[in-house]
Amino acid sequence: MSAIKFDSVRENSLLHRKEVRFTLTYGTETTPTREHVRELIAKNLKADKELVIVERIIQETGKHEAKGYSKIYTNKESAMLYEPDYELLRNGLKQKEEVAN
Repeated sequence: MSAIKFDSVRENSLLHRKEVRFTLTYGTETTPTREHVRELIAKNLKADKELVIVERIIQETGKHEAKGYSKIYTNKESAMLYEPDYELLRNGLKQKEEVAN
């Protein structure tokens, strides 16, 4: 069972988001997926999962612990405006476009 502890939650009203630094403890399990971490953050901070962007998860060597950084936007339009395409793709907010010949 994964447990999450929030090290800091900072409001950034200029970019319409909260910036969250967290520590994730996961016992003997494998490192949780980005999707699982998004669900944990959304559940614990009472946010919409679609508005959570997990930017990084860094595993601590030799520990069953990871540190990470995430952003929670107030609306989807702000996320689409301020986040680079690769972050939107990683977090499932945007789909990869097929190139037509």
